[in-house]
Amino acid sequence: MSALKVALLTATIAALAVASGQSVLFHLTDVLAATLIIAALWSWLGVRGLHLERHLRQDRAQVGGTVDQRLVLHARIPFPRVWIEIEDTGTLPDYRIGRVIALGLTGVRSWSISVPCRRRGLYRLGPAHLRASDPFGLFTCSRRLDAVASVLVYPATVALTGLTLPAGQLLGGDRRRTGWHQTASHVSGIRDYHPGDPVRHVHWRATAHAGRLMVKEFDVEPVADIWIFLDAEARVQRGEGDESTEEYGVTIAASLARHFLADGRAVGMVAVASQRRVVIPADRGQRQLIKLLEELAILRADGEEPIAEILAAESQRCSRHAALIIITPSLDEAWPATLQGLRERGIQAGAVVLEPSTFGEAPSSILLVGTLAMLGIPSILVKRGDQIGTVLSAGWRG
Repeated sequence: MSALKVALLTATIAALAVASGQSVLFHLTDVLAATLIIAALWSWLGVRGLHLERHLRQDRAQVGGTVDQRLVLHARIPFPRVWIEIEDTGTLPDYRIGRVIALGLTGVRSWSISVPCRRRGLYRLGPAHLRASDPFGLFTCSRRLDAVASVLVYPATVALTGLTLPAGQLLGGDRRRTGWHQTASHVSGIRDYHPGDPVRHVHWRATAHAGRLMVKEFDVEPVADIWIFLDAEARVQRGEGDESTEEYGVTIAASLARHFLADGRAVGMVAVASQRRVVIPADRGQRQLIKLLEELAILRADGEEPIAEILAAESQRCSRHAALIIITPSLDEAWPATLQGLRERGIQAGAVVLEPSTFGEAPSSILLVGTLAMLGIPSILVKRGDQIGTVLSAGWRG
């Protein structure tokens, strides 16, 4: 029975009591009125004196992974709560967690939540909404608990097997995987021995002549820097959600960065959106990968500058013998001409072309791919529905 019905019943019995003068009806009116008051107070107190804590195992996750957190509800006012409904909300896609718990006079209840991450971005977890009722179910009171945390979801990456740089004649293009700072095949000089130097590097003739240990010094193998140019111009994008050129481009950029950084390369990135001009200088290591993934997690393809203009403006950051990889759905033939000019400066270039006609209404890229082949620019064509790892691992064409 609802509180309104009980209130109407109380009023009716009270009227009958006044009209008839029977003490039983007066007592019954008192009982019903007391019940309403106690129930209303009970439900109001049920959401008071509560504190919610949110503990994230980590504030970073990746598409395909999970966000693991622990919620702890504290009762700071001694009051029996037999029914509390908690609904935790947030901006993470498909995140809406409900739970019904009970608390004694005082106490703590905790539980863990694991939520899958389906899309990259910066998201908010919380606030939580509480609802409590009295034992009779007459009244329900609500309250919001602002226990809020942020989580950054990195874009997905795919494994790339055997993918090389866009051209085979790059300086340092065939670096071995046995570690960084490989030595060349020729000796550039001789120096004194330092603890930790390999015995096989000892120059015995120079040691005998100098009367102390001398070791051979080798040139460090040169390795080309890699620059990833991701097209974030809104006008050329096609598709929606996960099946869009924006998401495919971000996944490809993240996968290329992870692949080449794992190979010991220095990787940089350029992407120009409407509110963000992302220029990350080339560097190596896990910290560089995290930096790239953080930028890609929040990047939106809402820019206004064509990729050809961005190439012309930012390509001076690429040193001679660097490798430049452009990721774009643009069919504008101005950017292949720009890449051709970069090749004349000694910068090797390749293009990952997202076939726009498979993502939405757009012309075919067959003429563009033909132009790239004619200019001798290696390319990879990615269509909607392709397994990105398989297509990229197949290597460059042209």
